[in-house]
Amino acid sequence: MKILQYLSTNPGKTLLMWSNSQVMKIAKYLNLSGLLLVALVVTACGGLTRSDKPAISSWWLKPYVTGTRAPAPEPLTRVAVLVVVAPGLDTDWILTLSTEAKLSHYAGARWVGNLPELVASLTSRTLGASGRFDVVSKRAGGGHEDCELQLEVQEFFASIEASGQTTGVRVAISGQYQCESAKPVPVRLNASIPVNDKRMSSIVAVFQQATDRVMKDLLDELL
Repeated sequence: MKILQYLSTNPGKTLLMWSNSQVMKIAKYLNLSGLLLVALVVTACGGLTRSDKPAISSWWLKPYVTGTRAPAPEPLTRVAVLVVVAPGLDTDWILTLSTEAKLSHYAGARWVGNLPELVASLTSRTLGASGRFDVVSKRAGGGHEDCELQLEVQEFFASIEASGQTTGVRVAISGQYQCESAKPVPVRLNASIPVNDKRMSSIVAVFQQATDRVMKDLLDELL
């Protein structure tokens, strides 16, 4: 009756009517269209295989090894290596220092370990490769040492300009070397090397040059 009343009071109007099955089909179609539209928007914005997070690259440094191995004395000097770092340097990020004294890091680039571990490993492997030292670990119960090498890393970063351009690498380490009851020998090591290429591989290569230089100077002071 309501339909007839509508047609009688609204002449010229056409009334479309669907069955329940037709209504269900239309609802399913609309739902599917909505899902496809959402998928297209997500794909257009980011892609299914693209991530906004940068890929992490880990970089490794080699120990300094002299061209000719020194003849080993009998017995080898047993030395414990202890390394600490200045505040802000205890990280595995490859750090940068701006002209405004802002300490930051390269996006997505890390060392293979935190800096104290990295420098301790470099130092221990360098001493061991010289053929004059047997490096022992106090933490691992390596036994009584003849000498102790205590180092503090004070600089280990790349210098950058205000524009973000890398200009050089700076490494500075200080400490002391003491054998039993002998007087401690001060250790002062530093290297500053310019960077002429902005690629990360080139910057790491300069870090390698800088650590080679300070490790060579360390051997010269200890041998």
